[in-house]
Amino acid sequence: MAAIFFDLDGTLLEFDRAYSSILSAAFRSVGGESRRAWVDGYSEAFFEAFEACESEPYRRAFDAIDVAHETELLVEALQNQEVAACQPSPDVHSALDRLAGEFELGVVTNGVPDWQREKLRAYELEERFDVIVASYAAGAHKPDPAPFRLAEQRLPTEKYTMVGDDDADIAGANGVGWSSVRYTGGGFATVADELLAER
Repeated sequence: MAAIFFDLDGTLLEFDRAYSSILSAAFRSVGGESRRAWVDGYSEAFFEAFEACESEPYRRAFDAIDVAHETELLVEALQNQEVAACQPSPDVHSALDRLAGEFELGVVTNGVPDWQREKLRAYELEERFDVIVASYAAGAHKPDPAPFRLAEQRLPTEKYTMVGDDDADIAGANGVGWSSVRYTGGGFATVADELLAER
């Protein structure tokens, strides 16, 4: 049996607006306003914590900026705004249905496990996958080999393919001996056709 792993952000789900707009909406929903300094300060602190796989990067980033709102409220608001801003890629559910009969299916995504699972759950995608690997669980982000190796441990099989929209997906997969398919948007029907033709 072969396994196909999908990236999440930008592949299975796509944001309908820039992330800065999502973050601004979170600030407004809690305190009625958003400031450029808050958005910039949060983004800098978040990516520093995220790249280092520090615990609770969302909380750490809000704690790092000078804003008079409760961190817990801001974290909850941002998660809600991020989930609401996601849209499933066209044909993703029907494509996964087609692939499920021929392959084991999984997700390898850069992110915090609970946060990423919430997005999958919100769009009825979580139950469609045998394994979900978020990079925080592996201690490193794609293209590092660690998330891919953890996926192999959790779903042993003969062959692996990665479907993703980013160089980190493709280079990371190829670096550990997986095949890869780059997702360029517009729906999954063609991706499913390609994968089924190569099985």
